[in-house]
Amino acid sequence: MKKMILLGLLTLFATATIAQTNPQPGYIITNNGDTVRGNIDFRTNESLSRQCVFWANGGNVSTTYKPGDIEGFRFDNNGKYFVTRRLSLFGDPQLYFAEFMVQGKMNLYCVAYDRDEYFFFEREDGEMAQLTNRAFLSSSTLQDEKDKLEEKKEQYGKVKILLQDSWKAAAEMTGSDMTRKQLVQVVRDYHNDVCTDGSSCVVYEYNEKTDRSKTHFKAFAGFAYYASERTVNQDLPDESYHGGAFEFGIGVETEIDRVMKGGSMEIGISYTPKTKFEHDVVVRGGVEPSHTVYERSRVTATIGIVKRFGKGRIQPLVRGGGYYVLHLGNKESRYYTSKKIVDLEWENTAFFGLYLGAGVQMPVGKHYARLHADWYKSMEKSSTGNMIKWGITAEFAL
Repeated sequence: MKKMILLGLLTLFATATIAQTNPQPGYIITNNGDTVRGNIDFRTNESLSRQCVFWANGGNVSTTYKPGDIEGFRFDNNGKYFVTRRLSLFGDPQLYFAEFMVQGKMNLYCVAYDRDEYFFFEREDGEMAQLTNRAFLSSSTLQDEKDKLEEKKEQYGKVKILLQDSWKAAAEMTGSDMTRKQLVQVVRDYHNDVCTDGSSCVVYEYNEKTDRSKTHFKAFAGFAYYASERTVNQDLPDESYHGGAFEFGIGVETEIDRVMKGGSMEIGISYTPKTKFEHDVVVRGGVEPSHTVYERSRVTATIGIVKRFGKGRIQPLVRGGGYYVLHLGNKESRYYTSKKIVDLEWENTAFFGLYLGAGVQMPVGKHYARLHADWYKSMEKSSTGNMIKWGITAEFAL
């Protein structure tokens, strides 16, 4: 069963990612300086530093350009702007599509590579300094961290020297990790201090909003049918309880179109009020059914991926991920021949599992609503985690 669930999740993710594109309006600039309008595949910064997949207006076939094939490309609405530059990330200079962040008396470029960001400060006389923002890796050794600190100290010193004509810009280079927005401000301050002829000084700056993923807050409510459920104290021949329960919760969802077209990451937490599950079973030698009542509430946390298909008002979707459930107020009562023969309460229990689902999404003004059916299966074969759940959930996102 576990293999079947894992295969289902792998199939979901493979279907969602294979042959996916994210075309956004923009234009390329040829090496002759001509501008050709069309659509550009808007992927991650690292992918865009290596290639530009372009569909000319009126064309259905894409062309993939490498650094040097074209002068650059840019997305509409003051979006990201990439230009061909020969830069040295690891020693030998190579051609990259560098993100052009600021143009002025000091230019600022960025190349993303292997989760790190390489910023290049270029003064108008051609002098250049590099600053690397390293991604944090939990597997880094102590020596790796020392090397990073030494590299950072050396790089910040070189950048400050390059900025020495502006005391304000140089002072802003504090030596700690600086965000993209802070680095843009440093270069702008340098330009404003150095440029004495405002009419001839033009600062180009990208629109930060084009680099942000949309995040939605959502509320949801649903009904779940538990096809297989049991208690810690279960000792009857029929191991499964059956029953339904309502649940409600809140969540956050962030779009990841630059990695998966129509995709998003979701995180949610839901609460199920205390619910009773009852069943009757005739034990060997019994004269009447034994009636058992089992009750508890639960809190469930989920994390997963949602993939939407199509561009219509009603979009099909699939979803999948993992969950963790905490059972609260476990209690079991059993009656036989009108007498209570079991009256137990025990401490909280918990387990984890996987979920798969499918449904539809439709817009509601600037928001959206969803309806989806889901299947949850615990990954533990124990008295605390033997659960199969089917659910129908309605969502509304801001």
